[in-house]
Amino acid sequence: MGTKNVLGICGSPKTGAPSASEFLCRQAMRGAEEVGATTRVIRLIDYPIVDCDGCGDCMNRTPCHLFKRPEDRYIQLYKNIKWADAFVFASPVYALGLPFTWKQWLDRCEPANADELQYQYYNYEVAADVKGSAFQGKVAAQIVTSAGIGQEWAMASLMPLWTNVKLSVIASVGLSLIEFDEQPGIRTKPWGQGVENAEYAIEISRQIGRRVANAIGFSTFNVNGSSPRLGGSVNRDISDHLTLLTDLDDRPADISDGPGDLTVLVVAGQTKSEEALERVGRIRKLAPALDVRLVAAVDQLPHFITRDFVKGKIAEQRHPFPVLMDWERRFGGELGLSANVEPHLIVVDRLGRMVRQISGTHTTRDAVTEVLAVSKDIADPGPVSVQIGMGEPK
Repeated sequence: MGTKNVLGICGSPKTGAPSASEFLCRQAMRGAEEVGATTRVIRLIDYPIVDCDGCGDCMNRTPCHLFKRPEDRYIQLYKNIKWADAFVFASPVYALGLPFTWKQWLDRCEPANADELQYQYYNYEVAADVKGSAFQGKVAAQIVTSAGIGQEWAMASLMPLWTNVKLSVIASVGLSLIEFDEQPGIRTKPWGQGVENAEYAIEISRQIGRRVANAIGFSTFNVNGSSPRLGGSVNRDISDHLTLLTDLDDRPADISDGPGDLTVLVVAGQTKSEEALERVGRIRKLAPALDVRLVAAVDQLPHFITRDFVKGKIAEQRHPFPVLMDWERRFGGELGLSANVEPHLIVVDRLGRMVRQISGTHTTRDAVTEVLAVSKDIADPGPVSVQIGMGEPK
């Protein structure tokens, strides 16, 4: 992996007075730098964010109208989130919870790019790809400070959100600073020492920073098309599963009479449809002789959207390749594909055996090279005549 970017986000509303949580956040960044990370620290209080007014734009595939407000700095904050590979969230405890800064930000936590707002309809699963697009697959840690108690509740308050957007929180520490707290009522006491003297808290925070930086690339969630159920399933007979696919005329999918020895199924859901279309197009350009078909994975539809409506929308696009429907993701479910899967390649021979599964993390060129190698083995002794143009995009 190249550069590791770690972003420290401080939630204290203080602007001038010393902040213990901010101090420890910066210590965490020092720890991350010790293991080679590039770091930034931002304070939520420095990014004025206009309160969400519940307009519903972000749930209607429309960029937030509040972006146009001159005092709103959400987009600048979002750019920092996109830059980061990992996060350290640092915050004090207010009223046994977190300060308003977190709620104000996260109520507006949405893509600042219209391209990331493409989905059929909004639901819990889609949230990971929409409001969670800048967090999904990354890692984070939490540092929560208090003068006495309350850090446990504060740490737990954001966990449902981080879980929903597939952000892996790999460390959480709640520190009751007591005599080291920065509140004037403590700092001015004869026994008040200041957070800069809290050696235990400083060391814990630096360890947190090191840990987060070293964990970049890990995820506790199934992202980027990887699937634990697909490993070891090469040469598995999936002919029964293929019967779950239908064409736009509701006829069962038939791959037995396609050109060549293999069929490449590019599987993707609505949220990744543009990426899937792009991948199909590149495969066809790199290897025109391959039998390539798009599998449109569709969730269970609400009562006001019919299958005919979905098929009609696809038919209107007049794709120059076959499109197969995976209604209610039954085919993808049998193969263990994630609901938010990147365009995933399933390579099937004429007998209905899955001879390769290639995750969305592979480049198109690498995927095509692998498919052609398999095709050559099947067609032995005759060589594969298809060549990949060296000037084509990956």
